[in-house]
Amino acid sequence: MSETLAIPATGQSLAPARAWIAMQGLLLLLAGASLLWLFQTSDLDRQIAHLFFDEQQGLFPLRRTWLFENLLHRSAKQVTYLAVAGALYVCYLGYRGFLDWLPPRNALLAALGMLLIPLGISILKQLISRHCPWDMVDFGGFAPYLHLLDTPPAEIKAGVCFPAGHASTGLLWIVWGLALRPAGRRMARLGLLAGLLLGGVLGAARMAQGAHFLSHTLWSLWFAWALSLGLALVVGADLRLGTSREREA
Repeated sequence: MSETLAIPATGQSLAPARAWIAMQGLLLLLAGASLLWLFQTSDLDRQIAHLFFDEQQGLFPLRRTWLFENLLHRSAKQVTYLAVAGALYVCYLGYRGFLDWLPPRNALLAALGMLLIPLGISILKQLISRHCPWDMVDFGGFAPYLHLLDTPPAEIKAGVCFPAGHASTGLLWIVWGLALRPAGRRMARLGLLAGLLLGGVLGAARMAQGAHFLSHTLWSLWFAWALSLGLALVVGADLRLGTSREREA
């Protein structure tokens, strides 16, 4: 067991991982600044939302459809709960040292990420007072449209729609893009792609229903990746590519 858990600590072996983490941090800063500038200075959110809004009926026609509400909203949540439960068991096996491709600290990273990404986004939704598109005057609601940095009117009930909570049920898998790096580039990319695809589909579905703007989903993606990187540093996860093969050798 001790040989399986051993991780070389030479500066040379850790240097590529450290450089990669630093690059990811820089990219996060640039992406955050770009998102803030784009959606603070443009009307892109409302323009996209209007594509799904029926002006004559005064509603989002896809809001109550079976495909979007029952399948992609409610059922998707239930399936995610089951999938996360199964994945947590895998993390338990990895944490106990039973999986060569998932080191203990990476198993801890994956478990914490899957739990804290949706929890963190839920907390942010309560702290950042932004409404759903269907709550706004432009789309038959009561609240004014506000950019992220705009001050909401005191007389309007606070919204709880930013960032996108439902997208986080798909984006929580993005943490596997980090946790699986010891298993090799292909596995890490599969983990990352799973989070991006699931989060993208669920986020787009809620946008079509009028529940979220594009910026809500993109900020959820930014938060999920930022939190995953932060957790990786806190738990000391092994982010070097292919190190599980080295341990097997």
